Amino acid sequence: MSSAPRPGGEIAVIDQHGSHRLISRDGRFAVIECRNGHVYGLSGGDRPAFADTAEGIAAAVGEGWTDEAAARRLFDDIAQRGEALAQRIW
Repeated sequence: MSSAPRPGGEIAVIDQHGSHRLISRDGRFAVIECRNGHVYGLSGGDRPAFADTAEGIAAAVGEGWTDEAAARRLFDDIAQRGEALAQRIW
Protein backbone atom coordinates (compact mmCIF):
# COMPACT_ATOMS: atom_id res chain seq x y z
CA MET A 1 0.00 0.00 0.00
CA SER A 2 1.42 3.40 -0.91
CA SER A 3 0.52 6.64 0.69
CA ALA A 4 -0.14 9.82 -1.22
CA PRO A 5 2.49 12.49 -0.71
CA ARG A 6 1.44 15.29 1.55
CA PRO A 7 1.41 18.75 0.05
CA GLY A 8 4.47 20.65 1.16
CA GLY A 9 7.51 19.22 2.88
CA GLU A 10 8.35 18.40 6.45
CA ILE A 11 7.85 21.09 9.05
CA ALA A 12 10.98 21.66 11.13
CA VAL A 13 11.29 23.51 14.42
CA ILE A 14 14.24 25.88 14.02
CA ASP A 15 14.06 27.55 17.43
CA GLN A 16 11.75 27.73 20.42
CA HIS A 17 11.34 30.33 23.14
CA GLY A 18 8.64 29.97 25.76
CA SER A 19 5.44 29.03 23.96
CA HIS A 20 6.63 30.26 20.54
CA ARG A 21 8.32 28.29 17.78
CA LEU A 22 10.18 29.43 14.71
CA ILE A 23 9.40 26.82 12.05
CA SER A 24 10.33 26.13 8.44
CA ARG A 25 8.82 24.24 5.53
CA ASP A 26 10.07 24.13 1.95
CA GLY A 27 12.33 27.15 2.40
CA ARG A 28 9.59 29.29 3.96
CA PHE A 29 9.36 30.26 7.62
CA ALA A 30 6.74 31.18 10.21
CA VAL A 31 6.26 31.74 13.93
CA ILE A 32 3.51 29.95 15.84
CA GLU A 33 2.40 29.78 19.44
CA CYS A 34 2.01 26.39 21.14
CA ARG A 35 -0.01 25.82 24.30
CA ASN A 36 -1.61 22.72 25.83
CA GLY A 37 -1.15 20.52 22.77
CA HIS A 38 -2.55 23.12 20.39
CA VAL A 39 -0.93 25.54 17.95
CA TYR A 40 -2.05 29.05 17.04
CA GLY A 41 -1.13 31.37 14.22
CA LEU A 42 -0.06 34.91 15.02
CA SER A 43 -2.62 36.63 12.83
CA GLY A 44 -4.19 38.44 15.78
CA GLY A 45 -7.81 38.65 16.79
CA ASP A 46 -9.68 35.45 17.59
CA ARG A 47 -7.13 32.74 16.83
CA PRO A 48 -8.48 29.23 16.35
CA ALA A 49 -6.64 26.33 17.98
CA PHE A 50 -5.29 23.48 15.88
CA ALA A 51 -3.75 20.16 16.90
CA ASP A 52 0.03 20.20 17.32
CA THR A 53 0.55 18.08 14.19
CA ALA A 54 2.01 18.86 10.76
CA GLU A 55 -1.50 19.39 9.42
CA GLY A 56 -2.50 21.56 12.39
CA ILE A 57 0.63 23.69 12.09
CA ALA A 58 0.05 24.18 8.36
CA ALA A 59 -3.55 25.22 9.08
CA ALA A 60 -2.50 27.60 11.87
CA VAL A 61 0.06 29.31 9.63
CA GLY A 62 -2.23 29.41 6.60
CA GLU A 63 -0.82 32.00 4.19
CA GLY A 64 1.52 33.37 6.88
CA TRP A 65 4.69 31.71 5.57
CA THR A 66 7.45 34.24 4.89
CA ASP A 67 11.18 34.50 4.29
CA GLU A 68 13.65 33.55 6.99
CA ALA A 69 14.77 37.11 7.84
CA ALA A 70 11.22 38.35 8.46
CA ALA A 71 10.29 35.30 10.54
CA ARG A 72 13.46 35.57 12.63
CA ARG A 73 12.81 39.28 13.28
CA LEU A 74 9.29 38.46 14.50
CA PHE A 75 10.53 35.54 16.62
CA ASP A 76 13.31 37.63 18.19
CA ASP A 77 10.86 40.47 18.92
CA ILE A 78 8.44 38.09 20.63
CA ALA A 79 11.28 36.54 22.66
CA GLN A 80 12.55 39.97 23.78
CA ARG A 81 9.07 41.12 24.81
CA GLY A 82 8.61 37.89 26.78
CA GLU A 83 11.90 38.41 28.59
CA ALA A 84 11.03 42.03 29.42
CA LEU A 85 7.66 40.97 30.80
CA ALA A 86 9.24 38.22 32.91
CA GLN A 87 11.73 40.70 34.38
CA ARG A 88 8.92 43.12 35.34
CA ILE A 89 6.86 40.33 36.92
CA TRP A 90 9.75 38.98 39.02
